[in-house]
Amino acid sequence: MNDWNYCVSTLPKVSRTFALNISVLKGNLHKSILVAYLFCRTIDTVEDAPKLKTSLKIKLLLNFVSILKNTKNRSSALAQWTKHASVVDGSPTDIDLLKNIPRVFNTFDSLQKTHQQQIISSVCIMAQGMAYFQKKFDAEKITLLENAKELEEYCYFVAGAVGEMLCNLFINEIPNLPESNKKIMRKNAVSFGLGLQITNISKDIVVDRNRGWSYVPKTYIENNGLTPEEFHSGKSSEKDLKVLKKLLNKTVGHLNDALSFTLAIPRSYARIRLFCIWPLWMAMETVAELHNNHNLLKSNANVKISRDTVKRILRITPFICWSNSLLQRSFLNILKTEKFTSSYHFNIEQLKERLNDLSLDNIPSYPRENEF
Repeated sequence: MNDWNYCVSTLPKVSRTFALNISVLKGNLHKSILVAYLFCRTIDTVEDAPKLKTSLKIKLLLNFVSILKNTKNRSSALAQWTKHASVVDGSPTDIDLLKNIPRVFNTFDSLQKTHQQQIISSVCIMAQGMAYFQKKFDAEKITLLENAKELEEYCYFVAGAVGEMLCNLFINEIPNLPESNKKIMRKNAVSFGLGLQITNISKDIVVDRNRGWSYVPKTYIENNGLTPEEFHSGKSSEKDLKVLKKLLNKTVGHLNDALSFTLAIPRSYARIRLFCIWPLWMAMETVAELHNNHNLLKSNANVKISRDTVKRILRITPFICWSNSLLQRSFLNILKTEKFTSSYHFNIEQLKERLNDLSLDNIPSYPRENEF
């Protein structure tokens, strides 16, 4: 099996959802986004490793940045990285990807140079941001994000930067795209990523709590008369649902921005539209499942949309993706019975200003080989 075939065969093993989305693309765009996802999945596996020491997570993440940015001696640097990453714990398919990451880099080297540059920028931002937030981790108790601003900052690093990358790749793929469309896409690209990420945060509250993390902002919890411990105990059902409603209101605001992004893609580029539509529709269906869900904070909670719902999305959307009005109607119908009162408007400029104030230089520097 050559390196490219390894990448293609690995994708559905590590993410069936993204395998669906990416498979709808063709040519260079398909190849580049597939490789970019495998890079993101690699560093996400490092960040999520439940038994790995925080200091080693930071070292692995920042070394990955160094390897991406510097082609000199990359083969030997990758060999060292995979050796040190052998202690990372995770699913067998994720660990297999870590072991074979040199094969992904081999495929990466064959991509268009402009695509390589976009991928390097996005993945490095993600890895550095993950390392930055790992400093907040406290193994002795649940670590919380303080407020909505910090939630946006974290989500930018792990998802918003990917939204920017995809936006740039799409714009480069579409010749003669009107400037007005480019403006809409660039304005909403980060918010698209945040919407998908906060959807995942909302449905994975119990999973994250068991890892020692809470991505639900502390202010959301305390403003509803709960302590973080009370919220995560799941014993105050009505107050818990008010906290979740606050989070979902924010999520819906971002997903509305994602719809604006999608509708700005020319209708003739149906494959790119579907790449955006499928995760967006699934996210909205997930929000509908979460709304007023009293089981969310139970220890065995497993909130996800049904296979029938996924099949319905995949069956219907190819027939309506050409029509903005039909897409808008379908999108709004998902939450037609729910009452979301949020008038939240995401401000990308304010987020960028805050990101500029974050001192990523305070993250420990790249480790030398004998520091692992």
